[in-house]
Amino acid sequence: MVASGFVCRIGSRYALTERLFEVGNRAGSATIRATGLRRRAMPYLTELHASSLDTVHLATLSGTDVLYLEKLFGHWDMRGPTSVGGRLPAYATALGKVLLAFADDTILETNLKAPMRRFTAHTVPSAVVLEKELESVRSDGIAYDRGAFLIDMHCIAVPILDPQTNVAVAALSISSFRHRKLDIYAAALHKAAKDLGRHAAS
Repeated sequence: MVASGFVCRIGSRYALTERLFEVGNRAGSATIRATGLRRRAMPYLTELHASSLDTVHLATLSGTDVLYLEKLFGHWDMRGPTSVGGRLPAYATALGKVLLAFADDTILETNLKAPMRRFTAHTVPSAVVLEKELESVRSDGIAYDRGAFLIDMHCIAVPILDPQTNVAVAALSISSFRHRKLDIYAAALHKAAKDLGRHAAS
């Protein structure tokens, strides 16, 4: 590993080098570029960020986790737990809930059977409660996180739907440490997701 440049020796210890970071980013970028979703989404993420000044995410579902594809930091994102390439449990996030609500039956069943940890008093406590909440998300086309992962962090998310299957290929969100009522962003999020969804199958 040292000879290949992925690890360097510092005294009696070893550390990762920039080369590993570079390769990791290339691999991730290649996967995302395959659909062109990240590239197409960036103007919409930028607009949402400029109008809200809060944190904006683009994410997809990976197993039982939300996988964050892009993040634009809000002015008040001092303790946000998310990062590009990072993961959080789907059931404990607004992004995850909206992705699960519009996932195919096999993926949904896998998630409902997975263990669920309580991060705060507001985390969904069981699969039964989660399934009921997902019914509401399907009806409204929108999901909320009111302190489910971090007690002070609130989030609103909408799905980017494949127009042919009505399955979520990704989702958009705005999260905030200062706002508690995030419905003010609902219309802008829905518009961005609808525009992106038109190209989801291309």
